[in-house]
Amino acid sequence: MLILRPIVPIGLANLRKSIIIHPHTRYLSTFLLANRLTYKTSIKSIRFNSSLNPKDDLKTKLTPTSPVSEQSAETYEKLQVINRRIPGQATQTNTIKDRFPSSLKLEKEAIPTLLPTPTSPAPSSLPLSTLYSILSKKTKPELIYESEPHKLYFLFCSCFALVFFIYAINAVWIGNTLAYELFIENDMKVPQWQNITYYAARVSGIALAGMTLLFLSLGFAFLPSRLIRRMWYLPGNAEKEAFIRFTTHPMLPSRPTPVHMVPVSHLRKAKRAKIYTGDGFYGTLDSFFMFFLFKKGSRYPWVVDRKGFFWADGRVMDLLFSDDSIEAVENSKKIDEQYGDILKLKRENAAKMKKELGVGWKTKAKGKLMIEDLGKLKKLISDKTNNDDKTPTKKN
Repeated sequence: MLILRPIVPIGLANLRKSIIIHPHTRYLSTFLLANRLTYKTSIKSIRFNSSLNPKDDLKTKLTPTSPVSEQSAETYEKLQVINRRIPGQATQTNTIKDRFPSSLKLEKEAIPTLLPTPTSPAPSSLPLSTLYSILSKKTKPELIYESEPHKLYFLFCSCFALVFFIYAINAVWIGNTLAYELFIENDMKVPQWQNITYYAARVSGIALAGMTLLFLSLGFAFLPSRLIRRMWYLPGNAEKEAFIRFTTHPMLPSRPTPVHMVPVSHLRKAKRAKIYTGDGFYGTLDSFFMFFLFKKGSRYPWVVDRKGFFWADGRVMDLLFSDDSIEAVENSKKIDEQYGDILKLKRENAAKMKKELGVGWKTKAKGKLMIEDLGKLKKLISDKTNNDDKTPTKKN
């Protein structure tokens, strides 16, 4: 049912505000249009007589059942996942849960999870001189490396440490028992002082073997604390040398994260080691899945996993942790290129011999080499015979 009052010319905005909706059980709604004289009164009645609360309406819009809030929560969760995969964003903790895989599906732990940082240049996109210029002009510490989770390292090192520890105990226990039995029985019937000497020698050998196995066990237990987790480059200037700051794992869980600060010139890789191999996204993958960094004055190296995130690519670390110049590092060939050159030379020699010898060139080449070797051997024998004939004999 519609009840209309005389309509007067009013603005569109006022017309919208002057409509009052009254719900009723018998009809849907009743529209009351106010005139200009009763406009203010109608606005007040709308304000005070309305059953709608703006705060309640706002709460309704923000409830979890709202599609907008669900989309926001989903977007927030996706952003959190992305942030955890960006190097330097996630918080690295030292709990036991962070050290060992949560399931027996170990292949999941080998999948790379880190994304390149927004400030890192694309791998192999710029010359090394340009990359080093960009890095050296940084005014704040720049993250140049972050490792993947070291759960597999902790698992395998713990297993090997336990195995060698058990071997050490068994070696000492069984060896000492056998040595004592031999000492008591004295099957060789040697004097007492000689029997004691033999027993001491046997015990010394057993102790040496047990100590060796025990040191191996401690070495595997100590190895995860040498793994580098994150590494920053702290640029220097004319008065101050550049530094490298990196974090490692504590020996015991739930302990503070160790932080190390070392000058760049005091941290070096092995002389013949190459960090940049040309394989993988950052060009650092190799059959040997780690490389070592040696601190000046320290006997034990730091271990760097090749599967982590690298700023730009591995050429930057080859330059930072060596005494080579930019030109030497830039012009050095990748390992695959070196192997490729060797294979190329081998194919060229094979094609040349095939062209010269024709069908069955491999057999002919082997026969030719055998003839040359026999000629050399014959020449050596003849030279030795001539020298023996020329040697003067003594007269009696």
